[in-house]
Amino acid sequence: MKKKGVSPLIATVLLIAFTMAIAGILALWARSFVGERTGQISSQEKCIGALDVYDLKFDNGTITTRIRNDGSINLNDIRADVTYADPSKDKTYLIKNYNGTDPLAPLERTSVVISTGDTTKPTKIEIFAANCPDYKITRTDF
Repeated sequence: MKKKGVSPLIATVLLIAFTMAIAGILALWARSFVGERTGQISSQEKCIGALDVYDLKFDNGTITTRIRNDGSINLNDIRADVTYADPSKDKTYLIKNYNGTDPLAPLERTSVVISTGDTTKPTKIEIFAANCPDYKITRTDF
């Protein structure tokens, strides 16, 4: 009785076809993965150096500051995270609720006066835009 099987030529063709199909799937995945990551990086690179905070002062419960957009993108929903020695007093302020310009266009400036209702001096103030959360301006000298 003869045993029947797949001829070596057909087996080779099937193996090559299977390998090429897997390579094609991996190539499509790699292209979309790299494209996605590149898009994220280029949008974040526009955030570098975009936010500038100057004239930051704290006096008797009032925070005053000027904010400038030195970048090429609009800065949206700019926030000030105010940190105190007592964490229960920590608070986040949305700049647009204190007459700050939002969005802050490239090369535009805005001034903000925030009444905290607490005369305790904060230990730290961080200012950042929602579309650039990884690029915060942190100040402890006010």
